[in-house]
Amino acid sequence: MEDDSATHKEVSAQELKELRDKAERFDRLTHYVPALLYDYIIDADGKSHCLYCNDYSLILLGVPPEAFMADMDHFWKMIHPDDLQQFRERDLRVNRDEDTFFMDTRVLLETGQEKWIRVSSTRTPSRGDEPVIWSGYMIDISETKRLETLLREQATHDALTGLGNRHDFQRHFREELSRRDRYQRASAVLLLDLDHFKKVNDRYGHDAGDFVLKRVSQLIQDQLRAVDVPARWGGEEFCILLPETGLEEALAAAERIRAGLAREPLDYQEGEIPITVSIGVTTLRPDDHRIEDVIKRADAALYRAKREGRNRVAHD
Repeated sequence: MEDDSATHKEVSAQELKELRDKAERFDRLTHYVPALLYDYIIDADGKSHCLYCNDYSLILLGVPPEAFMADMDHFWKMIHPDDLQQFRERDLRVNRDEDTFFMDTRVLLETGQEKWIRVSSTRTPSRGDEPVIWSGYMIDISETKRLETLLREQATHDALTGLGNRHDFQRHFREELSRRDRYQRASAVLLLDLDHFKKVNDRYGHDAGDFVLKRVSQLIQDQLRAVDVPARWGGEEFCILLPETGLEEALAAAERIRAGLAREPLDYQEGEIPITVSIGVTTLRPDDHRIEDVIKRADAALYRAKREGRNRVAHD
């Protein structure tokens, strides 16, 4: 009999053990790593077919791997409707022109839960006429996205009142300057200051002062349009941008806010805290290019309102 050792190399016990150890490590990795690992191909008709999917699919997406391997439409149907078009376009572009797919997207689980996941896959070299295999992973990045949103909120919003801060207001102001230059429409800025606010802290305590600032913020927003931009300017001062608003309209809006706050004291614990506000009003001028100039005029009008007795509106 012809010796076929050249074509069928005998595997030693040691080599067999190493192969089995590698297989066990791979199985352990795919079982315990907190990621959905997968392989898939795309046929001539452009339909995706899952070749491999680990058990983590059940933890990440609530779907067993067998379901994805039977029909990858299970995954496509889970993509958030607002993200689906972008995901499809990205997928088509990568399959046609690139070697790596990478995208963060939202998915909706059957339970109704929404998750952010990161999807990444890489094209592996094909052999001859064999179809190209894409290998990739999906991971849960919901907490990362939550923290990103929180950091953005902290960077642009006042922690106590939830209103925009100075930085956020300045951004909106620059955008409004661009609209003014383009459309030649009027806009206005209101600067508000709570009257005798120090007495609130001295008499009722700082917790009461925080309560007043939050309630005043809510009451201000109740009097504004969706396009208006309120912000906490600092301390007990608030600033409001009123797009496409002339002087008469701005004075009317300021008076609504003033009257609304003066009308009823704020209920706090078992008592009431009376609150009034003084408001300075100015409109944007053709030569306004810096927010500092506009705020300076509104501030001058505000302090004229205070000098004239507080709880009133004045304009520059």
